[in-house]
Amino acid sequence: MQLPTLECPYLPSVHPAADEIHEMTVKWAQAMGLARNPVHIEALRDSQVGHLLARIFPATADMIALQVAVDWTTLFCCLDDRLEQIHGAVLVAAYLRSLLGVFRDGAHPQLIDPFSQAFSDLRERMLDLRVPNWIPRFSACVERLFDAFVDEARYRAAGVVPAFASHSKIRQITVGLHTGFLLSELTEHIFLPPDVLEHESVRALERSASTIVGLANDIYTVEKEMAKGEVNNTVLVLMHEDGLSFADALDRTVQLHNIEMREFSRLVTDLPSFDEDTDHQLRRYVEVLIAFISGHDDWARTTGRYNPPPSDGSAVR
Repeated sequence: MQLPTLECPYLPSVHPAADEIHEMTVKWAQAMGLARNPVHIEALRDSQVGHLLARIFPATADMIALQVAVDWTTLFCCLDDRLEQIHGAVLVAAYLRSLLGVFRDGAHPQLIDPFSQAFSDLRERMLDLRVPNWIPRFSACVERLFDAFVDEARYRAAGVVPAFASHSKIRQITVGLHTGFLLSELTEHIFLPPDVLEHESVRALERSASTIVGLANDIYTVEKEMAKGEVNNTVLVLMHEDGLSFADALDRTVQLHNIEMREFSRLVTDLPSFDEDTDHQLRRYVEVLIAFISGHDDWARTTGRYNPPPSDGSAVR
């Protein structure tokens, strides 16, 4: 499939340490047991997860926090792949509850489970960054993410294509940007008052950014997901719900992406003013949201993660 051109008025930047942070996250994944054999290690290396975060936080000086953000994203990608291999929403829900207990509550990780070990490791490293009340807030975001993963698992297990409205709400969460937004407090030291973070204009911007990246992701992954029998993809949802051909559903998804991109730009322009310091912090936060959009688009066109799976069926675990 020839990748379509998506509207994006924002230019990406890349952190100069992109190669180093990516190689470090590959080694971390190996140490945690997330990638065990040469095929999995090479697939993870080809995915260039570190280069994604280098585009999202291109000017970060806090390299310890940046590596935490990279390792979290590597864990998120590996977990997303792992959940597709668990058959049944009940099993997915039980497994995610155990991981949430490790991360949120500090439960002892299971020695035989690399994901449990990885969540425990990241919890300790995040606590070491000493941002007040950060783990509870991040855990609440992770819990919402896990609930949406279970919703996707229900459709996958039943082999049922979700309705567009249901899929859109779920996808806006499972794309994983809301956890990424919170990572900016660690990497960029951006701290907005709770009433500003809860302001509808800010929430609308976050939803819009997540929708944009979710639609782009579904466009870039649709061939790979069709080959696996996945049902949770906007292109496939539109084919099923509206009786469209693949080409027409793909075009419609591109249109939805471009419409949402314009809406995001409008929301940026219409942001309210608070006070001088808050407005400065909010501008920095909006720059992070923009970097998520432009960085994902730029990274997706160069990554090995969205290539079709190898002929022997191997993939990143």
